[in-house]
Amino acid sequence: MEQEAYPITYGVLGLLAFWGPLSGYDLKRIFDHTLAPMWGAAQSQIYKELRRMKELGWVEMEREEQEARPDRKVYSITEQGHVALRQWQAQSPEIFQLRDELLLKVLFGTFAAPGDIAQHLHASIATHERSLLAYRQNAHHIPAQGTYPQGNRRPNPYVAERESDPYFALITQFAIDFENTYIRWLYQALEIIEQNQSVMPSDTSQ
Repeated sequence: MEQEAYPITYGVLGLLAFWGPLSGYDLKRIFDHTLAPMWGAAQSQIYKELRRMKELGWVEMEREEQEARPDRKVYSITEQGHVALRQWQAQSPEIFQLRDELLLKVLFGTFAAPGDIAQHLHASIATHERSLLAYRQNAHHIPAQGTYPQGNRRPNPYVAERESDPYFALITQFAIDFENTYIRWLYQALEIIEQNQSVMPSDTSQ
């Protein structure tokens, strides 16, 4: 019976198809730099998907010896993996669903202690402004296919010597536009919350 594959499975598979043979450590770094706007992944999830794809025959693994360090497991996509990736691309994606705990807290903000929602908004503004800065920096270093460094060199998935990939550029622009929109809403929400707090009685207990 064939194992089920998930979007994260194809995320890992796509990275192997784009950059070539990679270790689980390499994949985690690229996930954090490249797929963060749409899909996060823990290191344990990535290794789980690599095991899943190996059993499916979508990837193969080779061990690379390293001096004074454990062997490095390097994974590469197989022809079966390329077929699976093309078949997944032909399928209609699931309907977009935004899951954000901050929005849920704001929705039920009437039950929050005074100042809590404003504090959450302030913290979220700082987080998303840092993300926006990172995405703007990444926009100047869109990767080219197959340019991820191999071996023991420190990886930088945004160093490219060839023409950058237009699809990665689209996602980078999406990330920038999304952060700009979210930050604008955060400031608007904060202004409304703080105005409401200023007109509330100092003692609301009954």
